[in-house]
Amino acid sequence: MSRKRNIPYEDLIASYFSLEPQSVEGLNNRSVLWYYRNWCTRKIYGLYEFSGFPDGWDLDYFYERLFLDGHLCICDTEMGVLPLQCGVSGVNVFNHPTTCVIANPVLGSFEKTIDVDCALVKLQPNYTGVWDIINRYSVLLSMCDSSIAVNLMNSKVAAIFGADSKQEAESYKLMFDKINQGKPGVFVSNNLVQRLADRQLFNRVKESYIADKIEELKQQIVNDFLSDIGINNANTEKRERLVSNEVDSNRQEVRAGAELWIRNIREGLDKANQMFGLDLRVRIPEWNEGKEETDEFSESGGLSPDDAG
Repeated sequence: MSRKRNIPYEDLIASYFSLEPQSVEGLNNRSVLWYYRNWCTRKIYGLYEFSGFPDGWDLDYFYERLFLDGHLCICDTEMGVLPLQCGVSGVNVFNHPTTCVIANPVLGSFEKTIDVDCALVKLQPNYTGVWDIINRYSVLLSMCDSSIAVNLMNSKVAAIFGADSKQEAESYKLMFDKINQGKPGVFVSNNLVQRLADRQLFNRVKESYIADKIEELKQQIVNDFLSDIGINNANTEKRERLVSNEVDSNRQEVRAGAELWIRNIREGLDKANQMFGLDLRVRIPEWNEGKEETDEFSESGGLSPDDAG
């Protein structure tokens, strides 16, 4: 009678995704699937600070639905007003959806009409999330890691000795061992010395070492990612010669995408506040601490008093 063999969970995952050390595959490797996707997600989540959530709302669920799905529905249910994962359907005169389709394991399946009995909070104009950004930079950073690992491994080999016989190979090994032990002198036959001059191959480690350059490239990729999601960074070259115009240009590039996201989020939150008497707010603390937010995107949310009046 055969006995079942217990296979570790990690081995099952590795087998399922065909993780082979000898190959480099864009998305199907452990570094992308586990580390960099989580790293990118944490950076995006950490940029935004939400407040005014009613008791019982799950912040992690809210972040996942908004940033990964790209939208969520805030509506009244038998359990009170909740933010829920949803699909969208219908189309109005401006090609925007008119209905939120909800399928919840507890509340069941139902539909809500946008701006009538629910508020749709979206991240981007096309109602998509940030998976495109996460996947792009996860692959690039993972490829840098694999290149660094291969380069470091290749840098370990310093010399190769050729031998015609096992006895000659053993002589080389003994000589090399004595050198590594720090012997002040190693004595061998002239014949071995002459043969060694023709049989020794030095790997040009210094010439092939590029791990430091890849590390610089990796930091540039990180800066590009931070710029894409709206986090200030040193994404400029020749920093010792930076002028104020270059700094301002970089700051504007960093804020461009995030301002669109926060504008869309606040539009949805404002509708939910008006519809259900809530006080939902969102801000980017990094911008507030640097006093960089304009009146239009002030900490109070929505438009400034002057614009609103």
